[in-house]
Amino acid sequence: MKDVPEMPKEWLLQEGWTRYTKDKVESVDYPLEEGIVFDVEVCMSEGSLPTLATAVSSKAWYGWVSKSLIDGPGIPVQSLGHTTEMLIPIESSNEQNGQKLNNHQKKPKIVVGHNVSFDRTRIKEQYWLNCTGTRFIDTMSLHVSISGVNSYQRAILKSDQKQYEAEEWRKTASLNSLVEVYRLYCGKELDKKAKDVFIEGSLNDVRGQFNQLMMYCAHDVKATHSVLQQQFPMFLKRFPHPVTLAGMLELGLAYLPVNSNWERYIEESESTYEDLNYEAKCSLSKRADQVCKLMHNEKYKEDLWMWDQDWSIRDVKMKLKLSKGKNQEAEAEREKKTALREQSDIEKYLTDDEDEADPLEEKFSYLHDTKYLLPAKMPHMPGYPAWYRKLCFKENDENWVPGPQNISTSMQITPKLLNLTWENYPLHYIKDHGWGFLVPYNNNLNVETKLPLKQLLEQCRVSNLTKSNDDVEYAMVSLNKDVENDLHKTEFWRHKKEKKSDSEKASGYKGSGIWCNVNIDNCCWFFKLPHKGGNSYNVGNPLAKDFLNKFSENVLAGLDESASQVLRIAKMVSYWRNNRDRILSQMVIWINHKDLPTISKKSKEKGRTRYGAIIPQVVVSGTLTRRAVEPAWMTASNARSDRVGSELRAMIQAPPGYSIVGADVDSQELWIASVIGDSYRAKIHGATPFGWMTLIGTKSNGTDMHSVTAKAVGISRDHAKIINYARIYGAGQKFAERHLKQFNPSMTESEAISKSRKMFAMTKGKRMYKLKCEEINPDLEDRYYSSYEAFKISKVYGKTMQEMFDKGHWIGGSESAMFNRLEEIAGSPKPATPFLESRLSRALERNEDDIDDEKYLPTKVNWVVQSGAVDFLHLMLVCMRWLMRDNARFCLSFHDEARYLVPSRYKYNAALAMHVTNLLTRSFCASRLGIKDLPMSVAFFASVEVDTVLRKESSDDCQTPSNPHGLESGYEVPPGECLDIWKALEKSAGSLGPWHKIKSKGRSSTSSSSVPESAKCLN
Repeated sequence: MKDVPEMPKEWLLQEGWTRYTKDKVESVDYPLEEGIVFDVEVCMSEGSLPTLATAVSSKAWYGWVSKSLIDGPGIPVQSLGHTTEMLIPIESSNEQNGQKLNNHQKKPKIVVGHNVSFDRTRIKEQYWLNCTGTRFIDTMSLHVSISGVNSYQRAILKSDQKQYEAEEWRKTASLNSLVEVYRLYCGKELDKKAKDVFIEGSLNDVRGQFNQLMMYCAHDVKATHSVLQQQFPMFLKRFPHPVTLAGMLELGLAYLPVNSNWERYIEESESTYEDLNYEAKCSLSKRADQVCKLMHNEKYKEDLWMWDQDWSIRDVKMKLKLSKGKNQEAEAEREKKTALREQSDIEKYLTDDEDEADPLEEKFSYLHDTKYLLPAKMPHMPGYPAWYRKLCFKENDENWVPGPQNISTSMQITPKLLNLTWENYPLHYIKDHGWGFLVPYNNNLNVETKLPLKQLLEQCRVSNLTKSNDDVEYAMVSLNKDVENDLHKTEFWRHKKEKKSDSEKASGYKGSGIWCNVNIDNCCWFFKLPHKGGNSYNVGNPLAKDFLNKFSENVLAGLDESASQVLRIAKMVSYWRNNRDRILSQMVIWINHKDLPTISKKSKEKGRTRYGAIIPQVVVSGTLTRRAVEPAWMTASNARSDRVGSELRAMIQAPPGYSIVGADVDSQELWIASVIGDSYRAKIHGATPFGWMTLIGTKSNGTDMHSVTAKAVGISRDHAKIINYARIYGAGQKFAERHLKQFNPSMTESEAISKSRKMFAMTKGKRMYKLKCEEINPDLEDRYYSSYEAFKISKVYGKTMQEMFDKGHWIGGSESAMFNRLEEIAGSPKPATPFLESRLSRALERNEDDIDDEKYLPTKVNWVVQSGAVDFLHLMLVCMRWLMRDNARFCLSFHDEARYLVPSRYKYNAALAMHVTNLLTRSFCASRLGIKDLPMSVAFFASVEVDTVLRKESSDDCQTPSNPHGLESGYEVPPGECLDIWKALEKSAGSLGPWHKIKSKGRSSTSSSSVPESAKCLN
C-alpha cells in the first residue's frame, strides 16, 4: 500500500461503516480491502467501548461511528456488560457470527496501527473462538525493534537539558508516541490537541465537533501509514528472517477465554479484601486508642516510636460573658424549665407520686447555661493530640463514624503505632531519607536528649565502635568496568579514603541498614531501610509489598500481637491492592451462544453460564530486547495460599469442548547462554562447565547450576538462582552484593562482598589482558595480566591500556567462554542475535567514528541473551502454527511459557506438537551455532500441561484467601494432565492431527500400535 486516496473533507454522522471513494460515498458492513491502516478513538468518560474509528486502504477511506454517538449513551453499559454488538466489525456483517467462518473471514488480511493492541481490543471478530485470517502490525513495536532506547537514553529524551542534544544516537531514536515516531521517521509534526476532547469531554462534546474529530483520527491514520512506509523496509533489512515478523504477528493474537466464574472471582476477591481491610482497620483503631493514652503524664516522651509525633491539643475557647440576646435566650429556657418542673410537681401530687428530686441534677444544673458560652464553631476533637485528630473523621463528613477510623497501613503513622522494629531497632522516619531505624552509640544517660535514650538502650545494644579494616579490600572488589575505564586505581582508593571517616563511626553495626550520616540527638545513628532499587532510593512505606517477606523472616517485627495481625493481613491483601485496578479494568466481552462454535448441550440447557473473552493489550515488542509487554497478564503471579486474588490465572477457563495446552520452557535463557558458550569453545554440547551443568545437572541431586553455586558460596538455592540469572543478564557484583544483603539482612557488608566476589570468580572468572604482539619485549612476558597489572604497565610506558593490550578476556570461570562470546557479539559494530540475525537498536549501535566498543556493553550483553530468547519464542510460535495450523489458538506467552486454546479432541495432538516444537526450535538454534546434534535431556519439554484453565501447573488447586475451597471444590475445575514425551506419544497415538496424515498407495496412514514406529528411534 504505497499510496492512499485523498482524505475526505466531510464525514457522515451515520451508524456503522461508511466508505469514501473519489466517485461515491456508501454505507458498508466492513472494509472491503485486505489491508487497512486503522485507528480507534474512545470517549473515556463513557467507558472503554469505541466511539469512532477511521481506516484507509489502497482504494478508499472508511469512517465508523458507534450507535451510542448517534443515539446517546442510554443505559450505562457497565450495568449490562459488554457484548460483541458494541464493537467494530472489520470482516463480518451484523447478522454474521463466529460459529463458522466464511471464505472472506479465513482469508489473510492485515490491519496496521500504532499501538494496535488498543485498537484490536475493540474489534468484534477478535472475540470469536474461531480465529479469523486477520493479523496485526504495530508500528510502535516496529519502532522499538528498530530504534528502541535503554533507560538512560529514555531519561535523556524526556528531559529538556540542552547539553545532550548533540549526542549522535538522538538522530536515530525517539520515545514511542505517534507524535515522536512520526517526527523521527517523517520529519514532520502531528497535531494532537483534539485528543483532549476524548479524554475530558462527553459524547455530546464529540458529537458537537464530529467532523473535526474524524479529521483528527484520520490524520493519525495517515501519519501511521507514512511511518509504516519508512519503517517496514528498514525492519526487513534489520530483521531478515521471516520468522521474526511471523512470530510478532502470532504474538499479536493473544486471546483469553473466560466465563461467569470471572465475575465471581472479582466479587470474592473484593469481599475478602474488604473484610481483611476492615479487620486491619479495627486493629489499628484499637491500637491508636491505646497509644493515645500515653498523653497522660506525658508518657509519650518515654516511647521509642511516638516521642517525635505532634502531641499538641486544641482547647475549647469559651466566651467570657453572654451577649444580650444569649442572656434573654438563657432566661427564657430557665423559666420554661421552672414551669415544667411545677407542672410535674402538680401531677405527682394528684397521683400520690412521691419520687424524690434527683440530687445530681440539682448539683450540676448550673452547667446548663455554659452551653451559651461555647464558640459558634467547635474545633475538631478538642483535648486530643494532633496526630490522633488526623485519624478521626469530622462530624460533618459524609463518612463520619466515631473513633480513629481514617487509618490504613499506607499511612505514615502506622509503623509507629505498631511499634515496628527492623533487626530489633525501632523504626523512625525522616523526611529527606524516608524510613529507617535508630542505632544507639552513646550510653551516657546524662546527655540531654529529646529521644528516650534510656528506653532505646534497653531495647537495643550499643554498637561496638571499632575501626573497620575492610576499606582497601572493599575498594578492590568494588572495582568495576566503569572505574577501570575512567579512573586510575590510586585515585579511586583516594576517593574512597576521603569518604571513610563517617562510615567508620558506624562500623559496629553489621546489619542491612544503609548509612546516611544522620546523627540523632548525639546519641544514635539513623540508618535507612534497604531499598530494592539501590542505596540512593528512600523507603516510603515499610508495610509495602517488598518488605512483607521480611516479616516472616523476623527482620521486620512488632512488639505485640496487634502488629503481627496487621502485618499478616497486609501481606494477604498486597497482591490484590497492587493489581486490583489493572484487573478490574480488563475489558471482558460476553459472547452470544450463537457465536460459539461448540458448546455442550448441558451448558445450553442451564443457561446460567456466560462465556466471553479478554483480549490482552500485548505490545509484541515493548522493550529494547524486543520482549512482549502487557501490564496485567504477563506479570501475573502464580496462586499463593496467603495472597488474595492470586488465583487470577486460573480464572482464564476454556469453554466446554476446549482445553488449554502449554508448557514451560526449561531454563530457556540458561540454555541459550550455555549453548552460545559451548559453540564458542568447541562446537559441542556441554563443552563448558556451564553447558555441562545445564544439560546434565538436576535439582534433586544438587548438580544443577543453582545448587552448585549455592553450595559453593553458602547461600540458598533460590537466592543463587536469582543472582545467576541476573549475572547472565549482565548484572555485576554490586547487584549481587545488594541482593545478598536483601536476602539475608543479618549478613555483614564484608560477608556480602566476599560471597559475591567468590561467586563471580567461580562463574564469570577474572578479567585478564594480553599484550599486543608489537608490545612484547624481554621485559614483558607474553602472558595474561590482571587489570591492575595492565594499568600499571601502561602507566610506566606512558600509554593507555587500549594501546598496549588486546581486549580483555574472562578466564578461569565456568561461564568465561559464554561471557567472552556474548561480549564479542555485543562489542561488534553491528550486533545481531546468533539465531535469526536480529539486529540491535540503531540507538545503541556504534557509529563508524566511535572507537569505544564497550559503550553500553552491559546493556548489549543483556540484549544478546534476552533478544535471543525472543528469537526462540518466535520460532516456537511459528512452529506451532505450522504443526497445528488453525486447530490451536494462541492464548498468551508468559516469561518462558506458552499456552494454546485447543478443541478437546485435539488436545493430545497439541501436547505432542508442543514437544516436537521444542525439539525443532532447539535443533534450529543449535544448528545456527554450528552444532549439528541435540542432547535428549533438552530435546523435549519436561512436561506439557493439558488443562482447562491457565494455571502454571495442572495439579495446583489454587487455594487462596479468596478461594479457600480451591478450584476443584469451589469452581468444579478438575486437575489437568501432565504429559512428558512418552505419555504424549501414547495419548496421541503418535499423531499431530488428522491434517498431517499422509496418503500413499499400499501404505496405511496410521499405525496399529499405540506408539508409532517413528518413536522407537527415541529409545
